[in-house]
Amino acid sequence: MAVLDVKIELGTSRSLTNKLKKQLVKSSNTVSLRDLKIVSLNDEVVDLKRLILELKLDLSIAETAASEVETKLCYKIEVAAVEEQKDKILKLGRKLASNGYNLYLKKMANAYLKIDTEVLDHVEVSDTESNKFEDDEDSEDPVAPADP
Repeated sequence: MAVLDVKIELGTSRSLTNKLKKQLVKSSNTVSLRDLKIVSLNDEVVDLKRLILELKLDLSIAETAASEVETKLCYKIEVAAVEEQKDKILKLGRKLASNGYNLYLKKMANAYLKIDTEVLDHVEVSDTESNKFEDDEDSEDPVAPADP
């Protein structure tokens, strides 16, 4: 009986060993599948990180372009304001020039404190500009003395 019992035990052991081998293969396949999923997810993470970097770069470029446009617009506004002020100064200069140059300089210095009136010595008013001014003037005669 001992041999028969050993054979039965051996058969049972082999059966259990085969079942354990099958479970081991199944577990190994499951682990391999999970490893593949992890690798795939890691690849997706790398792709997403690269996409984020590209988006940050695009955002930086857009911010730079917007800043440049804003700077240009501010400059254009400042230039327009300077041109408008320049036109006002020229009209006032023509008007005051007929009343006396010194009075003109004093009024310019008071009205526009930031302007260097010494530069105005170098400004010339042509006859065509004077004629334009005369067309724009009030009906007052600038040459006629004012009544005190």
